[in-house]
Amino acid sequence: MRLIVTSDLHYNVLRSKQPTVDLAEEICRLRADALLILGDAAGQDVSILRECFQLFDRFAGRKFFVPGNHELWAPPGECSLVRYEQILPRVCAEAGFHMLDHEPVVLGRVGLVGSMGWYDFSFRPEHLGIPLRFYREKVAPGAASRMERYQHLLETVDDVPEDSLSMGTRWMDGEHVRLPMDDVTFCRRLLDRLEGQLQELSSACDTLVVGLHHLPYAELIPPNSNPSWAFAAAFLGSTAYGEMLLRYPKARHVYCGHVHKAGEVTHGHVHCISTGCTYLEKRYEILELD
Repeated sequence: MRLIVTSDLHYNVLRSKQPTVDLAEEICRLRADALLILGDAAGQDVSILRECFQLFDRFAGRKFFVPGNHELWAPPGECSLVRYEQILPRVCAEAGFHMLDHEPVVLGRVGLVGSMGWYDFSFRPEHLGIPLRFYREKVAPGAASRMERYQHLLETVDDVPEDSLSMGTRWMDGEHVRLPMDDVTFCRRLLDRLEGQLQELSSACDTLVVGLHHLPYAELIPPNSNPSWAFAAAFLGSTAYGEMLLRYPKARHVYCGHVHKAGEVTHGHVHCISTGCTYLEKRYEILELD
C-alpha cells in the first residue's frame, strides 16, 4: 500500500491558494492507493472546504480526511460540535472523502484510524508561570488586561508574572470554536473515540496508521524563545495521545499537522511525523507498506 499524507492546506487563505493548487496537481499525478489530509484544509466557510476537496478529484485512490481546529471555527449561532459530528462528515462524503474520525478503515492488512485530537493544556510551558485560568480562556495576561470581558482573570494578580502582562497573545479558537463542553472534556472525548478505533482494528490488522491534526508529543513543538509564541504551545496537542498510542504495539506510523514545521520523533514502537506544511510551502509524506 502506498499512502500520501499532507495537512494544513489553508485554502481559505489567499497566499496558500496557489501552493495548494500546485500540491494537488502533483499529488493527483502520483500513483498511490490512498490520500490522507490532516486538517486545516479551510476554515469557517465549508464551501471553501468543498473547493479544496475538488482539487483532488483526479486522484485515483481512496481519499481520507481528519479535520483541524480551523474546520471547527463556526459562525455565531452555530455549534462546533454539530459541525464536527454532522456537517463535516457530510461535506466529506459529498466530495468523495471519508472522515476517519468517525469510522476507521481497513485496507488489506493495514488499518487507518484518525482523530482531530485536541488540547488539555498539558503542553503549556511551565517556565512562563502563567496560571491555568488564562489558558482556559485562550488569552495571555497582557491581552486579557486590555479587554473588558477578561478582567475577571485579573481580579487576583499575585500569581501573575509581571513580564506576562506584556504578552498580547490570543488563541483564536477562543473566538471561533463554540463547544458545549470545556476543552479538557472534549479532548478526552476524542481520545476515547480514537482508542476505540485502535481497539477495534488491532486484532484485524498487521499495522495501524494513525492520522492526527494536533500533536501527540511535545518534542514536535518548534522551539521558540519568544514568550508570546511559547504561550501558544498549550493549544498544540496533548500528552495523553502519545501515552495512549504506546499501549497499541501495531500503531507504528503516526502523522500529524498543526504546527507548520516538519519534524519527527520516535517513542518506543511509535514513529511520529509532522508534515510541516506552511502557508506558502506545501509538503507531503509518502508511506510504503507491504
